[in-house]
Amino acid sequence: MSAQSVATAVTAAPAAPVRAPRASRPPRPRLTVVPPLHARAPKAPFVILVAALLTAGLGGLLFLHTALAEDSFRLHDLKVRSTDLSDREQALEQAVAVAASPQRLAARATALGMVRSENPAFIRTSDGRILGVPKAAELPPAAPKPVLPAAAKPVKSPTGTPGKARATVAGNKGVHAGPPGTAR
Repeated sequence: MSAQSVATAVTAAPAAPVRAPRASRPPRPRLTVVPPLHARAPKAPFVILVAALLTAGLGGLLFLHTALAEDSFRLHDLKVRSTDLSDREQALEQAVAVAASPQRLAARATALGMVRSENPAFIRTSDGRILGVPKAAELPPAAPKPVLPAAAKPVKSPTGTPGKARATVAGNKGVHAGPPGTAR
């Protein structure tokens, strides 16, 4: 072998690992199987916990059901009240519409002594100008009052109140001719 091949063989061969001298270790403990413990957890706390959870759950459901039932009754009462108020509102609106009708307004104005103007005048609010020629309304001639026959005599009421006096027509005893609401 040549020198070159020896050098190649030396470089190609791996070097053996160098180990440090062993330090003294303590001996390893031996592992053994431990017998199982026969101590069990007490069942009473678990049973009490489950019973408490069930009781709290049932109590919560009962409370929730009661609250929902109460709200249901309240909702029913409010719906009934709303319906009643709606009916009352419609009745009042109808009463206002009847009272505001032109015939009713004219009758009430006449009862208050107002007379109808045949020549109205208007005021324009934008500039305050009067449109038309205002003319005072005239009171129509009063209707004649009915006259009682000569044979009618006023009779005092049993209470003696002059406002409740009655008159009877001769020959027609019992026929009332006094103010309204004073029938025998």
